[in-house]
Amino acid sequence: MDERLKQQQRRQRLERTRRVGKAGLWQTAKDQTGLGEALICFVVILVFWFATHGGYNVTFDTKGGSELTVQRLKHGELAEEPETPLKPGYTFCGWVTSEDESLAKEWNFATDKVENDLTLYAVWMPAEVRVKFDLDGGNLDGETYIPDKTVTYGEAYGELPIPEKEGFRFDGWIYSGVVIQADTMVTMTGEHVLTARWIPA
Repeated sequence: MDERLKQQQRRQRLERTRRVGKAGLWQTAKDQTGLGEALICFVVILVFWFATHGGYNVTFDTKGGSELTVQRLKHGELAEEPETPLKPGYTFCGWVTSEDESLAKEWNFATDKVENDLTLYAVWMPAEVRVKFDLDGGNLDGETYIPDKTVTYGEAYGELPIPEKEGFRFDGWIYSGVVIQADTMVTMTGEHVLTARWIPA
């Protein structure tokens, strides 16, 4: 009788041990799962906080023009259109997202939202420059006035008129002491006057 009682007690102890072991394993797995979920939530919150509070830099590369201030913006905000940069001899055309023309997209400050650090690149076009002519007493086909000529900064002047003056020979066009010829590159950034130079015939 005593032996049967002892066996029964052993079986009960073993059963309790198994139940406790299973509960412990379940709790351990549950704790690990909870830790993983908590870690994922923390990372998501951290990324969201950085995006909404840390923000991103919007840099303006003016490609040789006047410098502009970097803007610090939160995720999803609109960048403020900066003042128009200046670059002697060029006309500003707008901002694009890449220096590579095949990848460049024009940036629209009214609709495009900032989603990461961003550099916008200025687009420039050589400016058109007005050239006037001072005949200094000469004429062109009997006319004492030559219409203005439009040239492009960084390009050659192109064909220039050849006036006449009685008793003199035309010796070219002069600007600030420099002879200007058809193949002379335009370096003036604004309107200027070419003056006829004459030498006695």
